[in-house]
Amino acid sequence: QAAELLATIPTILLIIVLASQFAIIISRRPVRFPAGYTPSVTVLIPAHNEGKHIRATVDAVLESGYPGRLKVIVIDDGSTDQTPVVLKAYSKNPRVRVLRTNHIGKSNALNKALMLAKTEVVMTIDGDTRMEKHSIEKLVAPFSDERVAATTGVIKVANTKKPLSWFQRLEYLNFAFFKSVCERICAVIAASGPLSAFRRKALLEAGGFSPHTYLEDFDVAIKLIKNGYMTRFVDNAYCYTFVPESLWELARQRFRWTRGGAQIIKTHFDMFLNRRYKGPGMYSLPLLSYWYIHSVLIGIALVLQIIFGYNTYFLSHGVVLSVDVAKYFFYWFSVFGIINVAWMVLIGEWSLTLLSALNMILLSATYIIFLISLRKFGEGFTHKDLIAFIFMFPYWLVLLFVHALSNIEWFRKSGKNWWEK
Repeated sequence: QAAELLATIPTILLIIVLASQFAIIISRRPVRFPAGYTPSVTVLIPAHNEGKHIRATVDAVLESGYPGRLKVIVIDDGSTDQTPVVLKAYSKNPRVRVLRTNHIGKSNALNKALMLAKTEVVMTIDGDTRMEKHSIEKLVAPFSDERVAATTGVIKVANTKKPLSWFQRLEYLNFAFFKSVCERICAVIAASGPLSAFRRKALLEAGGFSPHTYLEDFDVAIKLIKNGYMTRFVDNAYCYTFVPESLWELARQRFRWTRGGAQIIKTHFDMFLNRRYKGPGMYSLPLLSYWYIHSVLIGIALVLQIIFGYNTYFLSHGVVLSVDVAKYFFYWFSVFGIINVAWMVLIGEWSLTLLSALNMILLSATYIIFLISLRKFGEGFTHKDLIAFIFMFPYWLVLLFVHALSNIEWFRKSGKNWWEK
């Protein structure tokens, strides 16, 4: 009962969060930016050991079809693989400049290139990211409004062969859906590294990219907002990036990201629930903060529920392994668990508890958002998505525990920007 009570409160809060997203999507119309604005653009591509992908990244920019003046600066920050060799192919291309630095970190590398750029707009693209054609002109369109200092696009997953990437594909589209929600209330606080653009003058005024956080893309967007500018999300500018394919790589990446989130909250706590900053201060930043509490509460509750259930139904009766034990864990770690609960309630075998009802609502709302995201961002539903739908819970559980562990960052003084995705 204690575990159920502990899980009930954050579950209710999460349902409220999802309800707020639906309410915003329904009540607020999306902003459409007029086409035809083509300022001069410099694309900054920081790279460290991206020999496998850097050619495709640069070529995608050059072949993007942008009608305005376009320059590319690739910053090879101390690569020890084939990156320098690959980049030699662009030595005679007048639109491409290669800058070599001595492993000074992503933010410092970007800042060096920023000082060399002379265009009205600068874009950032990761060294393993491929943008879709015409994404540049879509991304710069909002800059026709002088109040806009940054724009960001939709990040999709490029490598979808291994099962772990199937879950990340849905997660990335879900994050794009959340940014589209924030866009409608001018509350976008992330200028995502794989595909973002900035008004160069405003970016210089904000001090460029901070080398003292793991999430320089959040930090720079918030600094621009504090300076009175807006960050916009462009829902039809797409790019594809490579994601971790092993559980260890994923855990390391997310531990870095979630620690970076804590750094952002500490650094910009003056914005937290500050009406002056409207959507960013009253919605986006509080939500970013809430996940740290949620991960601890729901994580403890889930572990207790799983262990207590296993003990009550099996260990206390001397059963360690059996077909029923396997069935118990299969239900816990797949969508069939909640489907089974619904069925047993429907046929009158079980009574409906508050937590079970809340979980049914939460699961339904979450999967509806997944389906909306797939359609909204031009992705079809595949058998890989179906498998990810069925077994999403273990993936969520891993991310939940990583998020909970990152609470150690509240007790650290500062971090640094390092070369890992």
